[in-house]
Amino acid sequence: MPRRLPDEVRAATADDPAAVRRHVLAAAARVIARHGLAAASTRAIAEEAGLAGSTLYNYFDGHTQLLAKAIVHHSAGLMGAIAAIPSRAGRYTVAANLRYFVRQAAQALGELVPAFAAAFCDPALLAAVQREMADADLPAEPGRLLAQYLLAERELGRVRADTDCHAAAAIVTSLCHDDAFSNHLRGQAGRVSPRDREIELLARAISP
Repeated sequence: MPRRLPDEVRAATADDPAAVRRHVLAAAARVIARHGLAAASTRAIAEEAGLAGSTLYNYFDGHTQLLAKAIVHHSAGLMGAIAAIPSRAGRYTVAANLRYFVRQAAQALGELVPAFAAAFCDPALLAAVQREMADADLPAEPGRLLAQYLLAERELGRVRADTDCHAAAAIVTSLCHDDAFSNHLRGQAGRVSPRDREIELLARAISP
């Protein structure tokens, strides 16, 4: 017989299995963010969630699936602010919106790089992450979202008509990826480079 959930978890989830899974995934994401993927043992996640370790397997098929779901769940949460970039078309300046994108993407990638890097070293986990990403209702990739924004600005006449919006988006997104990897290699995780010079240069180049 499954063990009864602790009162505080029942109060937070109303004993709904889907809510319990979200509760556990949020706990796993916190453990990964604080201590890294290697430290995200069943015991550590269970303690963070306020549950017995054996209880987790009433909701997940195993440790690998739990970690994969936690990585994808956390990714979806971090993408929220980035997903808003197309809605900023016509508001603020193009340069300001590009800087907004860089800040949001840098913060998200700064948290995601360690988790995905660890998954690349574990073929079973990487395969599980790929399956979860295929099944999840995730926002579009950051580069595509930025391209959508630039295309909307082009329609509004705030970006030159001959601008290759996909190429411009790829340039900015590449800067964000480069910063995320470099910062972790240099022990500067969490540092956000505004890339003001590069954004100003690009904004001038695509300005009508």
